[in-house]
Amino acid sequence: MNDSYYKDHWVAIEPERLDRYEAMFKWTPAVEVLLAPAKISSGQTVADFGCGPGYVAVELAKRVGADGHVHAFDINADFIARTRARAESEGLSDRITAHQLTSGKLPLDDDVLDRLVTKNVMVYVDDPAASFQEFHRVVKPGGVAHVVDSDFGMTVVDPVPAGQWRALLDAAAHAFRTPSIGRQLYGLARGAGFADVTVEVVAIPDTHGRMLHFVNNIAGYAHDGDSAISEGDIQNVVDIATNALANGQFFALNPQFMVTCAV
Repeated sequence: MNDSYYKDHWVAIEPERLDRYEAMFKWTPAVEVLLAPAKISSGQTVADFGCGPGYVAVELAKRVGADGHVHAFDINADFIARTRARAESEGLSDRITAHQLTSGKLPLDDDVLDRLVTKNVMVYVDDPAASFQEFHRVVKPGGVAHVVDSDFGMTVVDPVPAGQWRALLDAAAHAFRTPSIGRQLYGLARGAGFADVTVEVVAIPDTHGRMLHFVNNIAGYAHDGDSAISEGDIQNVVDIATNALANGQFFALNPQFMVTCAV
């Protein structure tokens, strides 16, 4: 297994997984809760770091209005193309600039952003500390970086037995640079020089199967890895979760750490 798989699998995404991300990344009330502390408003210049297929960038562009602007960043060419197409279809091309990143350096001058938001991206970056330092560089005095991410050691998928779920996560660990990033965000923000850092943890139970996409992605990562976990054990977890949804017994929880950092 390539040591950079955690990044490589975002540079090249197979069509089936792209389709899952289209479903997973749509704007929903749950996303509203996670980004509300960023206080996006009219006239702001905002960055969406790890924009995916562009749903959040489009929503941000609507909120900043004609006098604001959104810079959308991602390492995946398909995501950048979809973000641009989504912006055009919404009549927002003039408010969104989509950038494909090839390094950890953002193509922005110092102190240019009112807000930077990133959701479920820091778990994959090469160097989280360097990324936070870059956020501090581009956010202007009085601005805010708002970082949201998971801590996979705290996820729950029931009725999958806890030991089986843990074994599957361990087998998929190569797909994440820092699986426990959630609990580390506060320290990373402080270390980067952010003076005012607040933390909230939001846990929204899923009984409707939204996280089944996540289960399938984790199973795919485990399948692609070098772990001793068997194909039968991987499929068993997927089957338990899938059948639970069909039987009305599916329950999943993925706590989100929301770290709001003022410059």
